[in-house]
Amino acid sequence: MGGADGSGAGTSTASYGQAVVYEEKLPRRWTIVTTVVLAAWVAYQASILLPEDSAVWFVILGFSGLIALVFNAVPISKRIYNRIHVRSGQLAVGRETIPVESLTVDSLREARDQPTDAEWAASLASRSCEELAELRRRSRATKPPRIVGGGWSVPTGMDQIVVETTQGESLLIATHHRGALLDALMRARQA
Repeated sequence: MGGADGSGAGTSTASYGQAVVYEEKLPRRWTIVTTVVLAAWVAYQASILLPEDSAVWFVILGFSGLIALVFNAVPISKRIYNRIHVRSGQLAVGRETIPVESLTVDSLREARDQPTDAEWAASLASRSCEELAELRRRSRATKPPRIVGGGWSVPTGMDQIVVETTQGESLLIATHHRGALLDALMRARQA
């Protein structure tokens, strides 16, 4: 079974529970493109500067490495904090692991009906000032969900789902493939 758009997520069609395996693959296109462009730039500079101006070339090499780090900081942080695996009855998001049994089935069902960020923004734009004030009042009264895996917020380009544990804690999980992740969690939870 593939991801929500047929690519990027791999799941096994094995039986339920402990045998459910899901791994969300993060996009690599940006990292590959920036690495190739900077490598070509460094090679071009090497063809011009080496061997006479090797000190200048090493400075260019160092700055190119710094530029590569800056351009790829978000993809690197996504790999650290938002890497998702479901296997052996455990949901691993980044450096955090949660037993799938601790997630409530009702919250997994409700997560499927949660609006995407674009749908949520459109619904907010269509509301009156009074409705927005009421939403603000209600949202201040509830505790915001904890972001699973660490990080400050949901990274750009990723969707989010909110699920609850059996202890009543709300968890926010950033994902690229909402449907595939929820399918894997439901299959693992139904064991």
